Amino acid sequence: MAVFLLKGAHGVDFVPPAPTQQTFADVPLNHPFAPWIYQLAAEGITGGCALNPARYCPDDSVTRGQMAVFLLKAEHGPGFVPPTPTQQTFADVPLNHPFAPWIYQLAVEGITGGCAVNPLRYCPDAGITRGQMAVFLVRTFNLPLQP
Repeated sequence: MAVFLLKGAHGVDFVPPAPTQQTFADVPLNHPFAPWIYQLAAEGITGGCALNPARYCPDDSVTRGQMAVFLLKAEHGPGFVPPTPTQQTFADVPLNHPFAPWIYQLAVEGITGGCAVNPLRYCPDAGITRGQMAVFLVRTFNLPLQP
């Protein structure tokens, strides 16, 4: 996820600097994705998955709800906070869902149309596939489609 987001935001040639200090207990500096994970944190896109000690959980799956936050922070910056939705669009995302503002912002921006229809659903707790992530990245960062 870290590589996908940073390459989407900065371009395919982007390579983050090597980290110099371990801040996530589960991501040692020699971890193969350490530069990407620490860059994602440095840009304010993630704070990790747990505190005391700080952890990133590099082997955990990412849900569609979590991915909505990652995408919008990568697109708009770490201080971005989407507006509170005023009406429910997705049957499985009530207005009080913790990711509701983020999911509805993805819909407003045309980045998602959901995961299923009749009723229209987003599937916020489902994992994100590589194919779905490709679509989300193309739409979020207006990436060109390659033939």
